[in-house]
Amino acid sequence: MVRAGRRRRILPAREPRREAMPAPPGYREIERQEHGRLFGMMVGARLLLLPVLAGLLLWVAWIEPAPWRKILLGAAGVLVPVFFVSEAVRYRRRGMTPRAVPLNLGIAVVGQALITFATGGLASPFLFIMVPLALLVGIFVARPGQIGLVLLQVAAVAAFAAVGSTGIVPDFNLSAFGGGPRPGGNAAWLGAEAIGLAVVLGAATGGGRALRRFFDGILRRALAAQQESLEAHAARAEELTALSAEIAHELKNPLASVKGLAGLLARDPGDAKVAERLGVLRREVDRMQSILEEFLNFSRPLVPLALGRTDVGALCHEVAALHEGLAQERGVALEVEAGEVPARCDPRKVKQVLINVVQNALDASPQGAEVRIEAEPLAGGARVRVLDRGRGLDPTLAAAVFDPGVTTKPRGSGIGLTVARALARQHGGDLALLPRDGGGTVAELTLPAEPAGGREERAA
Repeated sequence: MVRAGRRRRILPAREPRREAMPAPPGYREIERQEHGRLFGMMVGARLLLLPVLAGLLLWVAWIEPAPWRKILLGAAGVLVPVFFVSEAVRYRRRGMTPRAVPLNLGIAVVGQALITFATGGLASPFLFIMVPLALLVGIFVARPGQIGLVLLQVAAVAAFAAVGSTGIVPDFNLSAFGGGPRPGGNAAWLGAEAIGLAVVLGAATGGGRALRRFFDGILRRALAAQQESLEAHAARAEELTALSAEIAHELKNPLASVKGLAGLLARDPGDAKVAERLGVLRREVDRMQSILEEFLNFSRPLVPLALGRTDVGALCHEVAALHEGLAQERGVALEVEAGEVPARCDPRKVKQVLINVVQNALDASPQGAEVRIEAEPLAGGARVRVLDRGRGLDPTLAAAVFDPGVTTKPRGSGIGLTVARALARQHGGDLALLPRDGGGTVAELTLPAEPAGGREERAA
């Protein structure tokens, strides 16, 4: 069974622009829920501040002599509580609607500007509420409305400076603060203060927008990683399902052989072919065990790396010693060309990779051929090459040779190379099969100077 391989870009050359990226599944729903939660917190906070704000507005309206100020502040002292309470009731009944946040912030910007005008403009104690409002506008309002609201705030600041410097409203400043023109409040001073405040408002809006983009980026990346993990899990489950069916088919034949041989042995225990039949039975049982072990290696998750300073050259000699008997049995020479090659890796897992590729090389080599194992340092890491003189890679399987279930062996499970490459990539390296000059295959294992992760442990 051959499945088309997947190509995935692990490290893109540059980060794509956020606007060009499609929203991951669930992004809009989470964004709506979090906005609703923050809006509910804002509604609750306003109710807590309502008595103080309304009392302060009504008190100023009571003590101030200017009729126009009494009318504006008295109306604000009534309308602000009505709006706050009605919005709280509406939120409890319907939750946050799509236009609720822009509408509330728009009304807040207009209302705060009127209250600031009624309490002295640039000399008002309510003036600097503009700054947190600008920050909230940058966070919660989309760009067209965001620009409109901050321009409205800047226009209000310019109007405050103009009224204060021209004296068009004689009792503009609060009598509770001394009335008359603000000390030092000449046109140049008021203009400079208005310009400074306008810059602060623009910066607050830009900061709110940047903060929103930052947290949006975190959410998008988290959801994208979650989606990628789910897709990988689904692909893994699909592969395991397919492999389970294949393994059931693979085990059916040796089980039938074992059953038949056991029946023959039971009927005629004195037969001269008992030893031969027992040998066949043992080999079939060994084959079933090998298939099951490869399947378990593939199905279980990769355990964390036990990293340590390891001589990869010594590992190559160990693996060659393990296969010496098999090589002699098949009439294949097994040579090792590896001195001391230090690398930081998990020696057990690297040894498992080498056992797999050396076994494949011996299986592919004709009698009288040679299999070579070479190891050398590579930019702080190591490179191991296993070279054979077999038939080489099948061009029709070259792109899929590491996919689960793909094999050229009559009795292979197609799992060994999949597990071997997964172990190599867990180290941050890779395993590749390349054509060899003159015929055959080169299995090349690369290990980096610093593996991608794992726990520190002294190598045995």
